[in-house]
Amino acid sequence: MSDRLNELQRQRALVQEHLAWLEREIAHESGAPAPVASPAPAAPPRPVSLAPRGRDPVAVEAEADAILQQYRDQSRNVKQDVRKGCFLYFVLAFFVLGVAVAALYFYTTHHH
Repeated sequence: MSDRLNELQRQRALVQEHLAWLEREIAHESGAPAPVASPAPAAPPRPVSLAPRGRDPVAVEAEADAILQQYRDQSRNVKQDVRKGCFLYFVLAFFVLGVAVAALYFYTTHHH
């Protein structure tokens, strides 16, 4: 059997399993009796390697860990940037409020 045929059969088995789960959940929510279990899939699912063909799985995992670490570091930086931005907006708003109060004061005292 070809790899493509095995993969297609595995995908079909997964879809059948998912549809059976959906039927059970729908029956549970509607109060109807649960449907009879579906027949076993034609081919048992085989383990899937996440590494691209021809590449060392250890190297692929190390590369993935490096990418994940990069995003972890960026998330910490984003939190700091947001905190600094909030403080900056607060100071700016407080300054604008002070200028508005001062302008109103000078307008009311020198206008009369």
